[in-house]
Amino acid sequence: MNLYRIIVQHFSQKDSHTSTQAYLAANNDEEVYEWIKAEKLEGMYVGWNYNEEDGNTFDIYNDDYSVTGTETFREKMLRIKGEFNDEDLELSDLYYGKTIYGWEEMGPIDERQLKVGKQLQIVLEA
Repeated sequence: MNLYRIIVQHFSQKDSHTSTQAYLAANNDEEVYEWIKAEKLEGMYVGWNYNEEDGNTFDIYNDDYSVTGTETFREKMLRIKGEFNDEDLELSDLYYGKTIYGWEEMGPIDERQLKVGKQLQIVLEA
């Protein structure tokens, strides 16, 4: 099992911030993606379900900016580890703000560390 840091970044007309939303113990990136998509924390709105349902595909580029294939929203998020890491993300219409999520792997976590982290309420489990 690994420990992941869930990152949130909020943009609006007047300000923005980046913070750690949670630390999550999960087996792999797919479990992290599903946890974020399920909007497990109060006040968390992600909207990834709608993006999956749209069925849009995204081009994959190589270093020469040639298209080498396509991928679904889910495949893209798993590859780049969330919108936070999307170099091509375009933000517009920020009157009400926009919040994006991502994650990074912190490393392995053993059962003892997981138990202590959960007792201290600083680690969640997928």
